[in-house]
Amino acid sequence: MKIFCLSIHNNNYEKLKKLDLIPVGLGDEKFDTDWLNDKGTINISQKNQNFGEYTFHYHLWKNILVNKHYDNWIGFCSYRRFWTTTTGVNLQSLEDLNEILIKNQKDDWDKFDVILGEPLIFGKIKNSKLIKRNFLEVIKKPSVLFNKNSLMDQFRIFHGSFFLKKSLNLLSHENKINFEIFLNNYELNPYNMFICKNSKILNRFYNEIFPWLFKCEEEFKNINLSGYDKTRIYGFLAERYMPYWFKKNFKTTTCPISFFETNKL
Repeated sequence: MKIFCLSIHNNNYEKLKKLDLIPVGLGDEKFDTDWLNDKGTINISQKNQNFGEYTFHYHLWKNILVNKHYDNWIGFCSYRRFWTTTTGVNLQSLEDLNEILIKNQKDDWDKFDVILGEPLIFGKIKNSKLIKRNFLEVIKKPSVLFNKNSLMDQFRIFHGSFFLKKSLNLLSHENKINFEIFLNNYELNPYNMFICKNSKILNRFYNEIFPWLFKCEEEFKNINLSGYDKTRIYGFLAERYMPYWFKKNFKTTTCPISFFETNKL
């Protein structure tokens, strides 16, 4: 099993290698040549601020998977979020993390195609936070003040209904309807983390996600994307679309994700 670990910091290569992960450097930092990166012959590395992890996914798609097929599990984590056997452990050191880190496929994965992170359950966002984050969206839909907030509500409040509406309209009719249904639920398999059984599945996903994201980029090219919630808009859109698409097309199961900041050791 190959797990690529994506990092925007250049000070944790040895730590990630000790965890038997493949370190990948992203963003504006200068990384030593030992790091894998997103700057292949065909790349969108300069878009990392907007696309986040997906600049490496694009590099992998266009420069590696075109020449090589992986028959074994291939997945992704980040320098501070990892696939683990359990959650809720008080991780104090790299050794603590290493004890619960998943490095090989689990026996019960054989009957599945894709592994997603255990879902975050969305509930009621505090009214003060709703109003502070996006008062105009609250006015458009006052019911968010009184009811549980779905994935769609959360995206509208934090990132704006304009982006969601426009991006939905760029999908096929079938996917638009089904994705809207998905967004009206309260569970999200988060962080753009997933593990695929083989690269054939991964290629199918890339052939679906990137044309849509590039259409979104063209649609929003004249929009000011300042501020974290808008700057990384394509990464946020992909974070919602990824679990929807995998669940729609493949057999999926979930695995715990644990938080630990390797760059601060």
